[in-house]
Amino acid sequence: MFKAYFAKIILFFMEEQIIYNYDSFSMLIMNKQAKITRLYTPFSVLSIESIDDIKMGCTLFVDEIYTDDDDILLYKIMGNLYAYRYFIIL
Repeated sequence: MFKAYFAKIILFFMEEQIIYNYDSFSMLIMNKQAKITRLYTPFSVLSIESIDDIKMGCTLFVDEIYTDDDDILLYKIMGNLYAYRYFIIL
């Protein structure tokens, strides 16, 4: 029950944020109301899936922003790189 309810909340929040432009220390995000904001590192994220030593539901800080060879957005968290899809921005 908790997991399904949590997933619905995550999908709602993921639809609220669109990432448009970024560099190593900031990125532009836009919500459904078309408000654009530049977000600077470090910023907090919530893990929506367990990955490596990070449990689902943990609040963490993104130190830097990267991309891989396929232009997938990566967050540097605690010295490791993770795909953005595992997190929502708080």
